[in-house]
Amino acid sequence: MAIEGPAAIILAAGQGKRMKSDRAKVLHEVCGRPMISYVVDAARGAGAGTIVVVVGFAADQLYEALAGEPDVLFAEQKEQLGTGHAVKVCRPLLEGYEGPVMVLVGDEPLLRPEPLADLFDRQRRERADCLLGTAEVADPTGFGRILRDSAGRFLRIVEQRDCAPEERAIREINPSCYVFQLPALWDALDRIGTGNAQGEYYLTDAPEQLMRQGGKVRAQNVLAADDVLGVNTRQHLAQAEAIMQARIQDRWMTEGVSIIDPRNTHIDGRAVIGRDTVIRPFSVVSGDVTIGERCKIGPFAHLRAGTRLADDVEIGAFVDVNRSTIDSGTIARHLAYLGDATVGRDVNVGGGAITANFDGARKHPTMIGDGARLGANSVLVAPVEIGAGAVVAAGAVVPRGKVAPGATVAGVPARPMKPPAGE
Repeated sequence: MAIEGPAAIILAAGQGKRMKSDRAKVLHEVCGRPMISYVVDAARGAGAGTIVVVVGFAADQLYEALAGEPDVLFAEQKEQLGTGHAVKVCRPLLEGYEGPVMVLVGDEPLLRPEPLADLFDRQRRERADCLLGTAEVADPTGFGRILRDSAGRFLRIVEQRDCAPEERAIREINPSCYVFQLPALWDALDRIGTGNAQGEYYLTDAPEQLMRQGGKVRAQNVLAADDVLGVNTRQHLAQAEAIMQARIQDRWMTEGVSIIDPRNTHIDGRAVIGRDTVIRPFSVVSGDVTIGERCKIGPFAHLRAGTRLADDVEIGAFVDVNRSTIDSGTIARHLAYLGDATVGRDVNVGGGAITANFDGARKHPTMIGDGARLGANSVLVAPVEIGAGAVVAAGAVVPRGKVAPGATVAGVPARPMKPPAGE
């Protein structure tokens, strides 16, 4: 198949033993999304037309997680022989392609597309066989160090386990972010060996090998310290979550959303929020939630995946909304559950009202028409339809079926109320 360039390779074959998990490391979630999804987005946002993901441990999990990505191809590293070997297994997929290829790792979810696009651009302008993106960090532990000569020119990368004592003090690190020119990279990888502490083929040896072959290699400090946080432990995962959450909330506040207490609010990376919406403390927005303009959320509200709120909706304290669509002007101020519900305009949901959507085997829908009123502690046993303008009295249990538009029902089970005598 023809490869649309520039290309990108994402290394995601490792097990991540320090995570102590049966799950592929790169599939652990940050703000509701697998880490590797952020890396794929960053590569795509930087301009990559074809993305090759190298899989190994728990490969089937990655196939499933990325199945909906049309520009992603997979290469399998059956033996864990190092990062250089991981890149080499991509060669059959990229055979015949001559152009830039960006190499990234799948456990750096905080990478942003802007500096990666800058690297593509610089590599093209400088006609470099390899351009490394580097960063300066306060604590370089665990990273390879960038060695430069007295004039600041790149010399080589030294992995931490191979560092001399003076090299360990270097704070400019290699976060495994490269742009190589193909086919020069293949030639370099054919020449590197395993003379290192791990006995593996290091991709980090490729830049030095290219220089030996007369190639042009540059190292550019364009990445921020936050960009290159690699996730190798659950502690790292928590750090990445905090940084990503701050970015997400900063984005929405910049777009005109008020978040009263960012430290005690959680917003999923897939959520979309309209301007002038206010989110009060201890609220959680998880999954692909859409919130319209001028909504009021919380405190202690939970909006779950598949929820869609139109403009001017109020979801108040201890209200849980799941896979539901709620039209404008509707209010659920406290202690309610709306699951698998389609709720019309200007509906009032009383405290303690719930849609009983699960029968022990299947989930069922609830339809609530415009202007309906649900009394406190009422229960709608799905599948059920509440007509426009209908009133469900406090404490009523509405069994499966329909409540006619404009009707008032009460009791357990709920029945239409008789009009007063003489009417």
